[in-house]
Amino acid sequence: MLLADHLEPQAIGHLIEAGLNGLCSTGMSQDAMLKALELVMLGETFLPASVGFALLSQVAAQKPKLMVISGNPALEASRFSDRETQILRLLTTGASNKLIARELGLAEATVKVHIKAILRKAKAENRTQAAMWATQFLHPETSQEDRHLAT
Repeated sequence: MLLADHLEPQAIGHLIEAGLNGLCSTGMSQDAMLKALELVMLGETFLPASVGFALLSQVAAQKPKLMVISGNPALEASRFSDRETQILRLLTTGASNKLIARELGLAEATVKVHIKAILRKAKAENRTQAAMWATQFLHPETSQEDRHLAT
């Protein structure tokens, strides 16, 4: 965790790449700071909304990378195992690795291995791109459990 008055978005990006898990403003209330620390201790990342918006603005100003999908998307989707498809569907709901592991009765490390395979097969650089790919190209058969995770 880092406590700071002000940091440039580029500096924050570098800190996150270096392993920063939390950023709190010196103007935050004590209760909010404690909650942020609790989230970080639970394995989550905490950034104030203003920092998140600044980072998004910086990314939006950059030329976006295009994700090129070659071949037939339906054929590409069939390359995923049933377990990978389940995990992809849960990724589209925004579920964390920990939540996916709990829902599917897997170890969190197993989920990470599946996600790496999913990223490779979907030719995605990160889980967000994989979720976007799944939203476009997987059949919209969302199970009751997947819908429950989204709420």
